[in-house]
Amino acid sequence: MSRLAPLVAPGPELSAPEAERFARHLPIPGVGAEGQRRLRAARVCVVGAGGLGSPALLYLAAAGVGTLGVVDPDLVEVVNLQRQVLHSTAGIGTTKAASAAARLAQLDPSVRVVEHPVRLESGNAAEILGGYDLVVDAVDNYPTRYLISDVCAELGVPVVWGAVQVTRAQVSVFWSRPVGPDGPLTGITLRDLHPEPPDPATWVTAAQVGVLGALCGQVGALMATEAIKLVTGAGEPLFGRLLYLDAMTATAAELPLTPRRNR
Repeated sequence: MSRLAPLVAPGPELSAPEAERFARHLPIPGVGAEGQRRLRAARVCVVGAGGLGSPALLYLAAAGVGTLGVVDPDLVEVVNLQRQVLHSTAGIGTTKAASAAARLAQLDPSVRVVEHPVRLESGNAAEILGGYDLVVDAVDNYPTRYLISDVCAELGVPVVWGAVQVTRAQVSVFWSRPVGPDGPLTGITLRDLHPEPPDPATWVTAAQVGVLGALCGQVGALMATEAIKLVTGAGEPLFGRLLYLDAMTATAAELPLTPRRNR
C-alpha cells in the first residue's frame, strides 16, 4: 500500500458557512480544514453520468469539490432510473450532463459544474481531460476506458477506475506519474492490469446480462472516496491495488498490481 502526496494545493480559508456545511469532515484525520480547502480547489472530471457516475458525482459535490466536469452525450431514459440515482423521472429526455448539473446545483449551488454533453473521442479527450486534476472513469465500454487511460497516462493525470458487471465489481486507482510523500513513484495504468481490451466478441452489456443497481451505488461511493483521498492526501488510495467485490456473497478481495515491463 502506498501513501500519496496531496494532489491539489489548498484553496482560500473556509468561510463560516463552508465550515458549517463541511463540519463533519473537519475532525477526520488527513482531511480537516486544510483537506477541505484542497477539495474546494480541486477540479474533478467524471466521465459517464450513469450507474457509477451518478453516486460518484453526488458524493463529490456533497464533499465540496469546487469544480466538477460531467462528460456524457446520452439522454436520460426511464430504464436508467433503476441505478442512475442522479437523474429523475422529470429529467427523461434531457442530456445526462444537464440533468447532473441541475441536481448538483440543488445539492450545493457553490459547486461549479462544467457540462460536456459530448462523446469522449481521440480528437477531444486531451483537451477535455487536460483541464482537470483528476479523472473518474465511470464509463461502460472498453474503447472509452482505454482512451481515458492512455490520454491520462500521457497527461500525468490520475484516474479513479471502477467497473460493475451484474453483481460483481472492481475498483482501482491508476496514475502514470504518482508522487509519494518522499518523491516520485513508479506509475501503474489500466494497461498494467489488462494490456489490451478483450475480444469484442466477448463483450456484454447491462441490457444483455443485467446489473444490480445498489452495487452501482456502493462502487460509485467508493470511487468518490478514492478521489477525496487523492485530492487531500488522506489515507492510502487503491493505487497499486485492485479491489474486487461480490455483492451476492458480500465478500471482497484485494489483488496487488505491479507495472508490466513491456508496456
